[in-house]
Amino acid sequence: MNRVTTGGLACGLALLLTAACTSSSGKLPTNGPFGNSGPSTGTICVWTRHGKVVHDSSDEFPNTGGTATISKVALVNPRHLRIVTAWVVPATNALGDTGPGYPPASGYPPGYQWGQRQRIPGAIVRHTRGQHVINLVIVMQASAKLGAATAVNLYYKSAGTRYLLHIPYGYKVFVGRTCVS
Repeated sequence: MNRVTTGGLACGLALLLTAACTSSSGKLPTNGPFGNSGPSTGTICVWTRHGKVVHDSSDEFPNTGGTATISKVALVNPRHLRIVTAWVVPATNALGDTGPGYPPASGYPPGYQWGQRQRIPGAIVRHTRGQHVINLVIVMQASAKLGAATAVNLYYKSAGTRYLLHIPYGYKVFVGRTCVS
C-alpha cells in the first residue's frame, strides 16, 4: 500500500468513527419514570450577598418506575452561576422554598424527610407511591452581580436506560440587591 492509499483509508475511517459517535450520542429520552417537565416555564428570582450562596427546592417529581440513580444535575445556559451542591429529598408534598443561604437544617413541614436527603451525583431514588414525590434541592453561587440560567437538567438511569428530566424553570440570582424585573 502506498502513502496516499493509507492516508485515504485513515481519513475515511476517522470520518466513519466521527459519524458513528455523533449519531449514537443523540438526545436522551425525556419520557422516563421521573416524568416529563411539561410546557410550563418561568424564572425564579432570588438575591444574596457577595460570595454567598442561594438555595432552591421548588422542583419535585415522582418516580413511577423502579430504582433509579441520578448521575448529574446541571444548569442550562449558565451565565456567572454555578451549582455548589444538590440533593434529592423524599417528601409527601413539594417544599417550594427559595432564598439566600443554604437550606435550613430543621423546621420543615411534616412529610418532608430532610434527614433522608441524598447528594447528587449518586443519589438512588426508589419508586414513589400516591402523593409522594422527590424534591430537588439546589445550592448555587453567582460570580457576578447577576447570575442566570435558563433551566435545569437532571440526568438519571433506570432499568439500564439513561434519561433526562428537563426542568424549564431558570434562575436570576442578584448579588447585593433584591430582585428586579
